Amino acid sequence: MADFLFLTVTYAGGYMVTGVVLCLSVFLFWKHGHKEKILPMMISVIGSMATVLIIKYFFDLPRPEGAFYTEITPSFPSGHAAIALSLYGFLLYNAWKSNKHHLKNPLVILLFILILLIGISRLYLEVHYLKDVLVGYAIGFLWLLIGRKFVLPSKI
Repeated sequence: MADFLFLTVTYAGGYMVTGVVLCLSVFLFWKHGHKEKILPMMISVIGSMATVLIIKYFFDLPRPEGAFYTEITPSFPSGHAAIALSLYGFLLYNAWKSNKHHLKNPLVILLFILILLIGISRLYLEVHYLKDVLVGYAIGFLWLLIGRKFVLPSKI
């Protein structure tokens, strides 16, 4: 049962699911008149992805042996953790700053738990070491902060 849970959670931090979430978020921000949030979100997510890829292939560290499934990229840092924090963290921040949405608190809690569980899933499935996940979170958080600096005026 835990294997299924953590495998499902880890997919939520993978490139396919986060790509869909990113596209859907861009569409919804656009549709609901929050166009100023699109560029910061894109900077946060793309910056995280690019940084992870550069560092992965610079250090080229092996993954733990005996993993639940085989990954083909180097271990350090965790792309899942970085993307989870940069994308879901961006959405969490915007939900938290919203004063009028009735789902604010449940959404903030859900996104926070999802970010944590994605990192835990990478450890549980033994596809990363703890340092991989922690550095991935740090990269995602750094790019989340950088992305927030690019907030545009809301009259776009």
